[in-house]
Amino acid sequence: MLNTAQMLEFRTPTLEDAAWAAPILRAGNFQACEFSFTTIFMWRNYYHNRIARLGDTIFSSSGDTEPVYLLPAGGDLRQGIALLREWQHAKGEPLLLFGADEENKARIEGWFPGVFAWQPSPNDFDYLYNTQDLVDLSGKKYHAKRNHIAAFSAAYDWRYEPITEQNTEEVIAMTKEWCRLRGNCEDPGLRNENCAIREALRNREALSLKGGLIRIGGDGGQVVAMTMGSPISDKVFDIHVEKALPDYATAYSVINREFAAHEIAGKYALINRENDLGIEGLRRAKKSYQPVRILEKYLATEQV
Repeated sequence: MLNTAQMLEFRTPTLEDAAWAAPILRAGNFQACEFSFTTIFMWRNYYHNRIARLGDTIFSSSGDTEPVYLLPAGGDLRQGIALLREWQHAKGEPLLLFGADEENKARIEGWFPGVFAWQPSPNDFDYLYNTQDLVDLSGKKYHAKRNHIAAFSAAYDWRYEPITEQNTEEVIAMTKEWCRLRGNCEDPGLRNENCAIREALRNREALSLKGGLIRIGGDGGQVVAMTMGSPISDKVFDIHVEKALPDYATAYSVINREFAAHEIAGKYALINRENDLGIEGLRRAKKSYQPVRILEKYLATEQV
């Protein structure tokens, strides 16, 4: 029996962990946003994210009192789950495992028949899109998006820019203003997100992060929309954040298309625009971009 109590040492992820953890996660070929190191790092404080390394496998947990473990990435998945079961059993607790899609759910059930009870987590389902669809916006299904872009273009002299060292602070100021207009970040989630955006933007290179903005009014004009993301795998690019100031709502369609065209097309076949958190307006917005797959995720609870 492996003594995982000595082998697994969970701790808060640091920026320096990106150098080894991100490649392991990307090589796992997962599609869910939780398997992006940037996601784990950005939300480490809000969700109490912790990581541990054992050889070429990364283990990740969330929650401070009753931890939920992400599927181990890298190495042998079956062995990784067995190690987590042992780790939890040593503490006298059952294993809670998150992040399995339909394919991995079937695989795990085959390895551990009857061990887990499975519950879908609809608010965490991710929306996946063909990158080229979001660039071309072809056909009737994207008619409204093309109209938004046309209306924005008729109203404003605008341009797209990648986020660079030169304009990072402008983008941070724009997201701070967005937060102020949403109640001055009194909501803990928005407040944490705003801090996470600022930190991530200032550490783009370490996090393999790409970003883009929409500016109106020519040189020195106002930044009214921004987005940023990082790869989950060699095929899937994750959009962590997308924001437009309330007075420029049609800029959402513009930044979505421009970022896909300039930074993602030709490099990643799929875009993950993450989950809707059960918010109906967000759900409608994500469905309006015509996902090619809604990626189901399950919580597996070990039966005792």
